[in-house]
Amino acid sequence: MPSLDDSVSAALSIEGDVLRHAELERRDDGVRLLRCGEQRCSFDLTRSLLGEDAPPEHTRRVEEVLGAKFDDTSARDLRVTVHPPDSYSFFTPISSEAPVRDRKRQLLQQAALVTGVRSTKRLHMTSETVRTTQDSEGNPFMWVHVLAVPDVVDERMAEIVQGLPFREHTWMVSSEAASRVTGRLERAGGSAQEALRPYTLAVGQYPTHTEYALSRNREWYHAHYAEETESIDNRAYFAVGFLNRVDVPLDGVGRLFVYGVDVDPEAYAPFARLFGQEPERLDPFRVVEDRTDGPPPAPSAFAPCIGAGIGDYL
Repeated sequence: MPSLDDSVSAALSIEGDVLRHAELERRDDGVRLLRCGEQRCSFDLTRSLLGEDAPPEHTRRVEEVLGAKFDDTSARDLRVTVHPPDSYSFFTPISSEAPVRDRKRQLLQQAALVTGVRSTKRLHMTSETVRTTQDSEGNPFMWVHVLAVPDVVDERMAEIVQGLPFREHTWMVSSEAASRVTGRLERAGGSAQEALRPYTLAVGQYPTHTEYALSRNREWYHAHYAEETESIDNRAYFAVGFLNRVDVPLDGVGRLFVYGVDVDPEAYAPFARLFGQEPERLDPFRVVEDRTDGPPPAPSAFAPCIGAGIGDYL
């Protein structure tokens, strides 16, 4: 087994019947892409890998694929990216002045409401404070993001990882991973005019849903997803509703990106009219030094995968 290296990270994204993978090295002068690719499977990975019940032969096949891709990796952990419909992903406000025990209790109560499970002990949960703010009376509170998958799913991934060079695995929702990419892009440049419009909206287009990743000053701010979004007009409608709920004005959005499957920025004309910004294709290969054979035909589909590999390295 190769020696493990904290500066190297491996990432995996799961979307339908496609596994996308990437390995990145974080250096003082930026991020270097060591490998990436995708593997189409003969079964629905979302059901087989992320569902409550998975045929053993499907699990073995995933382990075989990852073993072939990462047999010589030096990455310590595998970062697994999932889309919002395939996990429990939500934001909840919590008082900054509440004791730690009360915060944990509130998170568990909210998770039980969102997931509908009888006991949160059946869930593998991670949480992070995304931002802090104040209510109308000046009381400080935090917006906390919670990501949860069933325990059986986390245990299944742990079994897969056990047969690979990695020491552990972690989970990340795709909208957060996409915001890592936009953060790197904006770190590399930006005009004074964009500074006056501090929000960035990244729209993820997929056959099953549309997801929205909102950032402010290069930091993840909030996220949302909608399932009945076959048309561009519907996607625009849900985008406006999302921003209204989090009190972000449309003219506060300074950059607009689209990513995912079969993305065509020119088709997003309604977004351009709403935000006064031309949508850009979110290309994660612009933020890494590519040491591979070159980007794949649909680079924006790799935004969640590469974004997870980048992590909080901004």
